[in-house]
Amino acid sequence: MAFNVEQVRAQFPSLKTGMAHFDGPGGTQTPISVGQAIFDTITGPLSNRGNGSQSEKNAENSVIEARQAAADLLNIDPRGIVFGRSMTQITFDFARTLSQSWKPGDEVVVSRLDHDGNVRPWVRYAEKTGATLRWIDFDPNTGHLDVSDVEAVVNERTKVVALTAASNVLGSKPDLPAISKIVHSVGAYLYVDGVANTAHNVVDMESMGADFYGCSPYKFFGPHIAFLGAKPELLETLHPDKLRPSTEVVP
Repeated sequence: MAFNVEQVRAQFPSLKTGMAHFDGPGGTQTPISVGQAIFDTITGPLSNRGNGSQSEKNAENSVIEARQAAADLLNIDPRGIVFGRSMTQITFDFARTLSQSWKPGDEVVVSRLDHDGNVRPWVRYAEKTGATLRWIDFDPNTGHLDVSDVEAVVNERTKVVALTAASNVLGSKPDLPAISKIVHSVGAYLYVDGVANTAHNVVDMESMGADFYGCSPYKFFGPHIAFLGAKPELLETLHPDKLRPSTEVVP
């Protein structure tokens, strides 16, 4: 079947300007279907979530449907989807929450292959708790991060390893299934930044071995939000900062 380029381009109003957009990290252009879905939702009617008025039901359904779509993308239980305004914001939230149990002598591992959005949150909360920060290096000649580079820094004091699924600059893809075995063998978590990966590869968190996997829909034609996936039973062990009326029920 031939790929109809003109038909595809027609779905993106921004292309009518005649400009070519190559800056994927800056966000993808928005197709008509996404803009229409957003318009239909926010003009709904719409209010806080609930099961009383139609506006409450619309809000409830929009969240449930979005959570199911995100879960389908990551191949996980929809109860394990958490939304946020950006991947960086979600990572700061999870770093703050996970760090509640960190203390001096504990170790947090980050990678020199990663975007700063999956580095700085862990650096800041390691500093705040007195945990030791460890770095995974990569080969500057090939741009690849080897499993042995992870083995060199992970030990029984490691609490979390933050690592990209694909470099946003080089496209390098660490062997996450193998790395996850190393991380889990010492009882640590693997927090994966999937922002540059999700648009280009099929994601299966189970086979990948990620405990947490975050991505940004605006990198694949969605709105400028982000979501993170994790097993519901893992999320149930966490207690993030929240307002008193907010429940402890996952998600």
